[in-house]
Amino acid sequence: MGIGSRLIIGARASRHLALMVAAFATSVVATRLYLEMTGYPQIGNDTFHFAHALWGGLLQLIAALLLLTFVNRWIVSLSAIFAGVGIGLFVDEVGKFITQRNDYFFPLAAPIIYVVFLLTLLVYIIVRRLSTTDPRSEMAHIFQGLEELLESDLSASERDDMLLRLRKLTAQTERPDLAALAGYIETFLKSKEIALVPERRSFGNRTLDQFRALENRFISQTLAHRVLVAIYLLNGFSALLMLVVLVGGVSASQNVLTELLALLVIDESNITNATSLTWYLVMIGLNILTGLLLLAGLIAFALKRDRMAINLGAIALIITLTFTNTLSFYFHQFAILLSSVGLFIALLALQRYRDRFLRGDQSKPRSPSD
Repeated sequence: MGIGSRLIIGARASRHLALMVAAFATSVVATRLYLEMTGYPQIGNDTFHFAHALWGGLLQLIAALLLLTFVNRWIVSLSAIFAGVGIGLFVDEVGKFITQRNDYFFPLAAPIIYVVFLLTLLVYIIVRRLSTTDPRSEMAHIFQGLEELLESDLSASERDDMLLRLRKLTAQTERPDLAALAGYIETFLKSKEIALVPERRSFGNRTLDQFRALENRFISQTLAHRVLVAIYLLNGFSALLMLVVLVGGVSASQNVLTELLALLVIDESNITNATSLTWYLVMIGLNILTGLLLLAGLIAFALKRDRMAINLGAIALIITLTFTNTLSFYFHQFAILLSSVGLFIALLALQRYRDRFLRGDQSKPRSPSD
């Protein structure tokens, strides 16, 4: 692959992907809730049925047309939202596409939708963590920054950020042509002809600032620690109880399938044969494993090894969100949606606790008053 054909990640790629992922998840949840509340109405007549997958395809087409036609920054954000909603509406009907009888409620549909969501979320996480500093990428990001100038929306801080990038480019020797171009752009940006707009923070940044102010005011490390301990206790001991009941009940059972379903109080509809029972037992085993990890995290908290406790909790939640929930969506369908959202929030809470209270300290203990 030639040097000119190497892919370059956009300066705002992670932001646009985040919008798409959020729109995707929102559209699936909103569609399922709306259809459940309205009795699954259909648009059409005795001959035609306009499924919402068609509307999803239309929104994706509009997103592509907008991206191919316009260069305004806000068009890319709008296209990301349209694409996310379109993907959600399309993939929500996957049950119809994989079954001979066009079964919207086919049990495998829910885990497929969930896995597609996880894959798009994984792409966002990877892109957000990637750091490209080669000259071509830096120059591409500068060109994207110059779009602010075209739209009369360039602030002093944005100009200063571009000047910092340009100084790095002019100092590099890998691409002399780009270094020379960077010098010209730097001279232009320093000129008095550049019209700058007053500094203003976006709605998202202002909201984040307000959240952090409330967080600093009302959520201390002690309170955050107690909340995490409660989460660990709730999930850890419920898994331990499940293990005790499962081992004790199955050991005394003559009919493993019937007794297991009765002991765990689950819906039998999606456990129809030995294979589905095996996967259900795998799901139970994963629940027990993650519960034990959380109990180990409780011990680490008790020993004031907060970083170890956070790492154990994060491992448990990631296993649950990726593997356990994929199986749970098959057996319980969208009934576990709220618990899945809760797990995502818990994982974010762990990350936030680490960022706020354990920055760079491998074994930061809490004070005795904690």
